Amino acid sequence: MYSDKIQDLLEENNIEVGDRIKVGSREGVLMPKPSTSSTDTLIIKLDSGYNIGLEPKDLELVSKKQEESIEKTEVPYSDDKPDILVLHTGGTIASRVSYEKGGVKPAFDPEDLVEMYPELTDICNIHSEVIAQMLSEDMEPEHWQQIAEKIDEVKDDYDGIIVGHGTDTLGYTGAALTLMLQNIDTGVILVGSQRSSDRPSSDAATNLHSAVKFLNETDFNGIGVCMHSSSSDNECIILPASKARKMHTSRRDAFKAINKEPVGLVNTETGEIKEEFDKNNRKYKPSFELDSNVGYLKVRPGMDVEELKFLIDQSYNGLIIEGTGLGHMPVNSFDENTEHHQEILSKVSEISENCLVVMTSQCISGRIDMDVYDAGLKIKDAGVIEAKDMHPELVYVKLMWSLGNSESLEEAEELFGQNIGGEVTERSLYHE
Repeated sequence: MYSDKIQDLLEENNIEVGDRIKVGSREGVLMPKPSTSSTDTLIIKLDSGYNIGLEPKDLELVSKKQEESIEKTEVPYSDDKPDILVLHTGGTIASRVSYEKGGVKPAFDPEDLVEMYPELTDICNIHSEVIAQMLSEDMEPEHWQQIAEKIDEVKDDYDGIIVGHGTDTLGYTGAALTLMLQNIDTGVILVGSQRSSDRPSSDAATNLHSAVKFLNETDFNGIGVCMHSSSSDNECIILPASKARKMHTSRRDAFKAINKEPVGLVNTETGEIKEEFDKNNRKYKPSFELDSNVGYLKVRPGMDVEELKFLIDQSYNGLIIEGTGLGHMPVNSFDENTEHHQEILSKVSEISENCLVVMTSQCISGRIDMDVYDAGLKIKDAGVIEAKDMHPELVYVKLMWSLGNSESLEEAEELFGQNIGGEVTERSLYHE
């Protein structure tokens, strides 16, 4: 609530939240006051989508807000168009401006999607269902299971499925779905948005439209990710979900395929589609079990033996070591400052007796090879296995899935080494 002084000033000028106003030289839409801001500062949303706080000087009403229509946009249906289901988990891909709440609000109904993205009705029949409503950083492994089980339940009823997802943990979910829905016989594409729908630079509409177009016009079956391929709006990229990773905090082309090529490109200006995937005809094999009793250790200079002792006390079934380079950690002693490195190696060996320990790399691209240097050989001898060319988040998900679908550590190790859904490549290609 704004202060009484501000409220009186707004009433004098017949201004309400949602109206377009001018404050000095700045023009925008008046927003509700956030609880953390000063009661004597007006919050307006600029045309750029950003909110700013201003002192109420030279206040002027530009135009009154347009009331939202009570009647929702009718959702057209055509027997000649494919049926696409949008499953919502949260994120900005299905949210729009709410002047009452000062930000964006969910838009989960098909009518809401048609109102936000009317061009979709030109290429498909839109259906919509909510699985969850959360920020993606709040996602838990149990939510991956819920999404996978829902896709398994409805996949035969639609020509393709879109999963709307926040970008922060989209890569984890993509990896999980690839493993849980092994050889799925329909196309599933996760779609996120780096810029919220109330900003002119939002990538939501372009990403969603490109994903639907790719599903409609190709024979893609599997799990993919659709995001911008560059900072401009002229092309979207379809990435293999198991290899997709968020590589930038805010760029619209934040997602890249790690150690693998994209599966497609959609030119949003010409409509041209490039396909780079092989049709999967193997038997569909859903498996939703996960064992989340998995620990994580990041290697760095200054590691202490106490960390390894702590991990032993946790009785993890799996442990990921995010090592340096080809898969290394401090295990060699050279002087009084490195004497504890031998004990680190001893503790790793102790952990691996009752736990599946996997080595991945902080380098992200490339692959683990612990046969090159002495340190790697020692770590392998201690019972640590290689993650091959899987990036750390993928390793985390696959280790949980492998343990959850095995009766023993030996069986889990064998399953972890298999290529289930394109998450492992036997030969890494060099790219500049």
